[in-house]
Amino acid sequence: MLLVLFIATALVFFVTRPKDTPAGLELAQPPAQSAPAAPLSQPTAASTVIKPISSVVVSSQTPAPTPTPGYFATTWTTAHPAIDVQGITAQGAIIVDRDSQQVLFDKNMNVRRSPASIMKLVTAMVALDLAKPEQTISVSRDAANMEPNRMGLDAGEQLTVQELMYGMLLDSGNDAAKALADGLPGGPQAFIQKMNDKAASLGLRNSHFVDAAGLDDDNYTTPYDMAVLADAALTGYPTIRTVVSTKQITIPSTATHKTFQPTNLNDLLWDYPGTYGAKVGYTDAADYTIVLAAQKNGRNVLTVLMGSDHHFTEGKILLDWAFGHLPPADLPPAPVKKFAAR
Repeated sequence: MLLVLFIATALVFFVTRPKDTPAGLELAQPPAQSAPAAPLSQPTAASTVIKPISSVVVSSQTPAPTPTPGYFATTWTTAHPAIDVQGITAQGAIIVDRDSQQVLFDKNMNVRRSPASIMKLVTAMVALDLAKPEQTISVSRDAANMEPNRMGLDAGEQLTVQELMYGMLLDSGNDAAKALADGLPGGPQAFIQKMNDKAASLGLRNSHFVDAAGLDDDNYTTPYDMAVLADAALTGYPTIRTVVSTKQITIPSTATHKTFQPTNLNDLLWDYPGTYGAKVGYTDAADYTIVLAAQKNGRNVLTVLMGSDHHFTEGKILLDWAFGHLPPADLPPAPVKKFAAR
C-alpha cells in the first residue's frame, strides 16, 4: 500500500513541476503556418527600418563641402541681394568690387564649368613665375601646329616671353600658349602641373587644368575661382596688367622672327570706357566666357561670366549694374586674403 502511494505522488510531482523558462518571459509558440515577413521598404507605423551596414558606412564617408577660400566677402550681397539683375544667359557669373573685396552679385559662382581661353591668365602667371619677360623662347613644332586661334608662329622662331604673352592674351593664340609651355624649364607636363600648383597654392579646390591653351574639355574652374585667379594676375603681375589692357600692338621683326600684330579680342576695351582687361574665351563645351576688369570714378570692378550666349552684351550689363550698386566708398575693406602688388 505504501509503495502504491509513493508511485502516485511521484507521478503528480512530475506532471505539475515548473518549467525552465526564466521569470517574466514566455516561450513563443509558433503559429500553425508562419505569415510572410513585411518587406523593409514598406514598414508599418510601429516598425523601425535598420539600414544595412554598407549604406551607413558610405554615408559617413561622404566628403563635406569644401569651404570657399576667403578672398572675397559675401556680407554685402547678403545684406543687399542683387534681385534686379536680369537678362543674363550665362550659366555662372560673379561681380566683385575689387576695392572692398565684396561680392556684389553671383550666379552659381561655385559650380564647375569649362573655362575655355580665360584660363590663359593662369598660363601667363606660371610663365612669369618661371621666366623673365625678356627671356627668349624657341617655338616648338607642336606649338606651330596649334589651331584654331593663332598668333601665327612658325617652328624655330624665337620670341621673348612678353612677345608671346601678347599673342596669347590678345589674339588668344593657342600656338603662343603651347610655345610657352613647351619652351620653359620642365616641358609641357611640368608646366601644366605648375598651373594646378598655382591654383592649389591659393586654396582653390574647384579648378583643374590639363592643357595650357584651354582647349581641352577636361579643364574646369568656377566663376569664383576664376575671379580669384584674375585678381591675382592683375594685382601681382605688372606684365599681365600691361598686356591685357592693350588693344593692339605691332611686334617688329627681328633676326629670329617675323612681324606680328596682335589685336585684342576683348571688344569692351573699345566699347566700354574704363575697361582694362582681361580675357575672352570660347569652345563648344564652354560656350562664351569672359573676364572683365573696369574702372569708373576711381572704383574697380571685376566680373566673370561662364557659359554665356552673349558675353560682351552681358558683360556690359553687369558692369553697368555693378557701378550703379557699389558699396559706399568709405566702406572698410573686407577682412579677407589679399594679393601683394609687384
